[in-house]
This record gives sequence, structure tokens and C-alpha cells, in this order.
Amino acid sequence: MRNTPWQLFRFGFVYLNAIPTGFLISPLLWNSAYLGWAAILGGYLMSLIFLWFTVKLALWDPQKPWIDFGSKLVSKWIHVPIVALVFFWSINYIGTDIESFTLFFDTNYMRETPQWFVLLIVGLVVMITTRWGMETMIYISDGLFLVIVIAIVSMNMFFFKEAHFDMMIAMVKHHNYKSVVKDALFCLSFFAEWIIFLFLAPYIQFNRKSFRNLAAAGILVTIGILLQWASALLNFGPYLGREMQYPLVELMRAASGFLGNADPLIIGLWSSSMFFHSAFLIHVSVSCLAKLFNLKQMNGPLIAIVGGTAIVIAYQYSLNPIRFLQDFNSFEMVMFFILIELIPVFYWIASLFRKRKHKPEANHKPA
Repeated sequence: MRNTPWQLFRFGFVYLNAIPTGFLISPLLWNSAYLGWAAILGGYLMSLIFLWFTVKLALWDPQKPWIDFGSKLVSKWIHVPIVALVFFWSINYIGTDIESFTLFFDTNYMRETPQWFVLLIVGLVVMITTRWGMETMIYISDGLFLVIVIAIVSMNMFFFKEAHFDMMIAMVKHHNYKSVVKDALFCLSFFAEWIIFLFLAPYIQFNRKSFRNLAAAGILVTIGILLQWASALLNFGPYLGREMQYPLVELMRAASGFLGNADPLIIGLWSSSMFFHSAFLIHVSVSCLAKLFNLKQMNGPLIAIVGGTAIVIAYQYSLNPIRFLQDFNSFEMVMFFILIELIPVFYWIASLFRKRKHKPEANHKPA
């Protein structure tokens, strides 16, 4: 496929933006309150450390995905269990994606529809998106990127019209730093999903500018989340805002004029990015499963197996939505995500003791 210099940037933004936009604002209002901006910035800055190690690992062999060359760094006996761990993480992440998306629609738009039916439809849409292939998803991200950015800017222009800017002084004077540190780790688990991008090769190959491109995508996501957190805080305040599971939806419903009638459009764009997020995770799960069992030319059946398993996992979550939300936002879940993101650090340390066999070409176009 044809690579362009900022294709990785656009792909990274669409992927990373999906989950924080829908599910990060309310927990920040609940814990950090007025200092949510510090938690968001702290989480992003820490994620850059993980990104540096991820890019360094990818550069060891830019022509191949990590699962193919990882065994050369740490031996097959260590690499295979780690691939199995990534598979376990990714397939459960797909299940939480589907259940979170279903819970959102069940709460706001489809209260009379059985949850199992919505789960099934969402799961099928995600599997169909995955069947389009990685090249198609990468090109789709090029189009989604611009539309999502325009939507975020336009939406916040309307939100800030009726904001209470006199509350901004509290963003400096509050001193609940203990909650900020905890929420910074919480934000880190959202922002630092860099290990996923090791599965992009050979569709998009890493080079020495990849750190810049992915860091820029992270900055744009961080700015978007800062704007959405600030608009929710300055309109509702921390006490009313924390009681709302989806404060941005309530802001759109309360808005007058164009935005008050445009929530289906905004939700549609966010839904597209959610499908994109889950579809890429299925690609990761399928790659891991194929590697574990040495399977080739079986993408179709493996997508069905992974997607079907994720739907079953999501259904199990749906049996107790309150427990699901508690677990999704728990400190243990945050630490598990951070553990997964530490994998590139481990491989990078191992790479220091291995001679690089494939060096990036100087004349290769940046992705």
C-alpha cells in the first residue's frame, strides 16, 4: 500500500481517541475534579516513555511485526507466553469495548431493546469491519481523522458558550494531589496503548520519525480530552458532572441551536471510531492466535472465532453492569493495562544483547 508521512499519525489519533472520549471524562470529574487537567497531562507525558521504548523495539526490524521477530530477542519459550498474554488482554479488551458501547446505547437510546441483541449487532459490525482488512482500515482512518477533529472543535465551541469561567480559578487553587497521581495512572492506561502499533507492520513500517508522528497523535488526543473535560466541568461543576455517566451527551442535549439536534451525527462519528478501535484489536488477537498455533491463510475463520468469543465475554459482563463499571475503572485493571504496556520495555532491554539484522532503509518513505 502507499504510505504517506503522516498516515501513522492519523491512524494513531483515530484509534487512541475512541475510548477516552466516551469513558474518561466522568471518572476524572469524580476523582481529580478541578485538577483533572494535571492528571490528563501527567498521563500523556508518562505515555511518551512507553512510546519511546515501543518505537525503539519496532526499529529492530521494521519489515516485520513484533510477534514475528520477538522470539529472536527473548527466545521462543519466553516469547510465546507473552504473545498468549497479549492475546488474552486484547480479546478481553474487545469484550469490554462491545459491552461499554452497548451499555452506552442501552442507557441513552435503546432502553427497550434487549442487551443481547445490541451486543450481537455490535459484534457483527466489528467483525465485518475487520474483514475489510488492515489496508482498508488505514485508509478509512485518513477520512475519519479530519471529520472527527472538525466535530471536536465545533462541539466545544458550542459547549464553552454557556460555561462558567469563574470556576477556572479552582483549577489552580485545589490541592488534591493524591487523586491526581492516581488519575494520572488511570489516564496512562488510556493513552499508552502503543504496543498495539507493533502489529501494523508490514502495512505501515516504522522509521525514526514514527515517534514524532505517534507523539503528535497523542498530543491531539490529549488536547481533545482536555477540552471535553473542561467543558463538562465548567458547565456542570464537579459535583453534578460526576453523577452523570456520559456528561458530554448531556451537554449536547442541553445545547440550543444546531448542536442540540446534532447529537446523532456526533454519536455516529464516535461509534465509527469505536468500531475501528475494536476491529484493530481483533486484528491483533487474530495475529496472536495465528502465531500461537502456526496458522496461515485463516483470517476469516479466526476473525469469527475471536469476534464470537468477544461477544460471549461482553454478554458475561452485561449480566452485572454495575460490577462491570467498577472493574473497568478499578486500580487493578489500570495496573494490568500498564503491565501490558511494559512488554516493549522488556524486549528493548533484550534487544541490547542482540545484533540488529535488519536496519531501516534511509530512503524509505516515513509512515
